[in-house]
Amino acid sequence: MKKILFIFLIIISTISFGKTAQEIIDMVDYNMYPETAIYTGEMIIHKTNKDYTKKFKSYNIGQKQSFMEFLYPPRDKGTKYLRIDDSLWIYLPKANRTIKIAGHMLKQSMMGSDISYEDQTDRTKLNDLYNSKIIKEDDKYYYIEMIAKPDTEVTYYKRIVTIEKNTYVFKTQEMYANSGKLLKVMEVEKYQKIGDRYYMTEFKMSDKLKQNTYTKIIITNIELDVDINKNIFTIKNLEKR
Repeated sequence: MKKILFIFLIIISTISFGKTAQEIIDMVDYNMYPETAIYTGEMIIHKTNKDYTKKFKSYNIGQKQSFMEFLYPPRDKGTKYLRIDDSLWIYLPKANRTIKIAGHMLKQSMMGSDISYEDQTDRTKLNDLYNSKIIKEDDKYYYIEMIAKPDTEVTYYKRIVTIEKNTYVFKTQEMYANSGKLLKVMEVEKYQKIGDRYYMTEFKMSDKLKQNTYTKIIITNIELDVDINKNIFTIKNLEKR
């Protein structure tokens, strides 16, 4: 009888102290979304047998403000993106013109890549958008299904994610439409410990509606939780030549 009670208490304590899906995603959100972030990046677009490389600098404050400027190649240099809340402005230097996009247009490809405007510029925490449940776990990973919360506008209705237990970094993400169709797959290839966060530094996105294509993002010169001049996030700065 004592042995049975002892085993029962072990089981109960394991259940009690196991993390919920929401707690796990909270840790993922903490890693992904610092108060501020500045970094340089390389975007490598692979199409069939050819790679196209672009370079950019990105500034982010909180969940609703981001600014991105392309530095290379010369034909894209000076192209800028300003995201505030749910609106995105794009400055095209050759035409000296600013375009505002919102809504479904945010799902369009950025610079011909597998990454949409929404993928690159939205910083809304996942726990604010999705209800999550653990569907499986092993010694190394949590496997979590995330379904969009009712009345929430999201690009991907469902995500199946694999998360490293010791870092709370995504290993993979599968992103699905409401119909169940697989839209994109993201694979995290490298990350870096910065302070108490594990921050993704290299990942690959594959658009499953296309063939023989993927886009790799490599992030360097990372600064997290530093002061950023808020004047960066203005139309005036966007249109500055």
